[in-house]
Amino acid sequence: MKISLKNKRALVTGGGTGIGQYIVKALSDAGAKVAFTSRKKTSLDSTLKMLENKKLHFPCQIDLSVKKNIPKFKSLITKKFGDIDILINNIGHTLDVKDPFAPIDKWEKVMNLNFFTSINLVNSFIGNMKKKNWGRIINITSVAGMEISGPSTFNASKAALTAYSKSVGRALAIEKKNIVMTAVAPGVIVTKEGHWNSKTSKSKHAKNYLTNRTALGRFGTMDELTGIIVFLSSDYASFFHGSIIHADGGHSKHYMSETYLK
Repeated sequence: MKISLKNKRALVTGGGTGIGQYIVKALSDAGAKVAFTSRKKTSLDSTLKMLENKKLHFPCQIDLSVKKNIPKFKSLITKKFGDIDILINNIGHTLDVKDPFAPIDKWEKVMNLNFFTSINLVNSFIGNMKKKNWGRIINITSVAGMEISGPSTFNASKAALTAYSKSVGRALAIEKKNIVMTAVAPGVIVTKEGHWNSKTSKSKHAKNYLTNRTALGRFGTMDELTGIIVFLSSDYASFFHGSIIHADGGHSKHYMSETYLK
């Protein structure tokens, strides 16, 4: 199977670093024109260096967690880049809010970044997808959205995004069969600037984590993650409405019927 995304326009939020950066490259390699966002110009420049045919793509420096920026962004993208066929909601972070009893304003910041921003973007671009009767929406959630794996605020926000993807994905299957919403839930993936990076992934803590929490016993790589995202962005994903794809090396324990990993 050879997947081509030629003549498709994709938008990747948080495309300046980590998983988002490699999603941009994978979509570009598959032939898509890609718009991608970051709050930092240096991050955008770093991603752009990885791409061939740089003039086809559209880096945009913006903070999409600020609600008022989204209508302006939608107008800019449509005018300068064109209608979006593929939306990858990748933006997300713990914001270092680790206290489960954090004040509600901190909870709101995490929920806004990891959940409401994605909803706002879907609502902004779904109209054009419906007019064209084709679209792919992929929400990057996390294994943390299915079980305890990180701060409570982050877990809750990713759980909300996971449930949203399943529910709205089903609604789209009924209303517009050629618009497919899915979610990809990564496990522990090593990224340059992520929680697990070249330094932390070699620590004693990392070894203990892999032994106690994962079945495969190792971190995942970008190539092991981006392939499924390219697939879900394509015509081949026409039967995947509302699917939640776990790329976690057996990290998720909620499927185990007999016992949890020790």
